[in-house]
Amino acid sequence: MVPKPKPKPTVSSPSQPPPPIEDLFTSLNLHIQRSQFDQAVKVADQILLVAPSDEDAIRCKVVALIKEDRIDDVLLVIQASHRLPVDLSFFKAYCLYRQNKLDESLESLKSQEGTSATLLLESQILYRLGKMDACIDIYQKLQKSKIDSLEINLVAGLVSAGRASDVQGMLDAMRVKATSSFELAYNTACSLIERSKYKDVEQLLLSA
Repeated sequence: MVPKPKPKPTVSSPSQPPPPIEDLFTSLNLHIQRSQFDQAVKVADQILLVAPSDEDAIRCKVVALIKEDRIDDVLLVIQASHRLPVDLSFFKAYCLYRQNKLDESLESLKSQEGTSATLLLESQILYRLGKMDACIDIYQKLQKSKIDSLEINLVAGLVSAGRASDVQGMLDAMRVKATSSFELAYNTACSLIERSKYKDVEQLLLSA
């Protein structure tokens, strides 16, 4: 009998090296600009495989996850990054606010500087806690800072956080009419749509 030829040993092809980190960041930025947040998370993960403590990649991943409404995943990323030199307290506070863990959210904000974004979030937390005087105090501070479209941003923030039912109460507390500008009326109308008050939406937009 003719002996069977011995099989040739297989040679595993070397794994492809990851793309240069500069290319990954270019791709990450492009996905974020196009609101492709699911893809942005994947690219951020690729960057973090190469540079696990890269602050920009971690922040981009956190923001992309928030945009995808993956709040639990954001908190897991923040917890995993707690030993890294990156401050994610604001994002943690926002996610806890979304989960209605208001006291924990307020606690997380204590380490933050009084930026407009921090104060806006704090005012919404205080409103939910029923601390109206403190909420109005912050609103007045923000007014003194002459922040453009303050009421519009407050209402938009409540709607995006799933707090549409709080919009009218917040406007009443601030003594602001929803018809004071078309942009504010539009954002308030969005809150009414969330609550299926379609007749009120039409009336509000016609009077703006």
